[in-house]
Amino acid sequence: MRTRMIIAATVVALFALPGALSAQAADPLSIANAWNDALNADDIDGALSYLADDAVLTYIPPTPGTSGVLTGKAEIRGWYEAIVKAHGAGTLSDCTLKGETVTCTDSYTDDDLKAMGVGTIVGQWAAVVREGKILSYIFTMSAESLAKLGPPPGALPATGGPGAAGLLPLWIGLSGFLVGLGGLGLRCMRNRAA
Repeated sequence: MRTRMIIAATVVALFALPGALSAQAADPLSIANAWNDALNADDIDGALSYLADDAVLTYIPPTPGTSGVLTGKAEIRGWYEAIVKAHGAGTLSDCTLKGETVTCTDSYTDDDLKAMGVGTIVGQWAAVVREGKILSYIFTMSAESLAKLGPPPGALPATGGPGAAGLLPLWIGLSGFLVGLGGLGLRCMRNRAA
């Protein structure tokens, strides 16, 4: 009898274990961490496996010349390839879970940021996770990180003209012209009055 109970308990445990493991794997916070671990390990296919086929990635502000929105695994793959090429590494911390939404502080660095003297950028990472897949995520860079980056190329107008010092002869010439024109006007007025 005791042997039958042990066998029955083992069979029940074997049938219950996959369901428990599946529920654990579908936990949104676990999915977010597994996605981040895969991307940090340069495992693009592994990271993409956590995304829905029509997943949407949004980064704010967008990089110059882009909309800041990538849709579908093919577009997102290109982004991940750039991250891996630049030896990117992200850290999700202070994560909270509210329903299907995981919100974390995301610290990110790569070779390009280091070369710019920026080091690490920080922002908020928010993902919607349903049935074990990331449907969408948004990275919003913090104001402090934006300030470290400075204005994007092309944000400041390029006049192509001389600086203030180069305009000095023009101002002197224009001032002389206006003084001369004023003097001519005064002379004409004196001649009329006479």
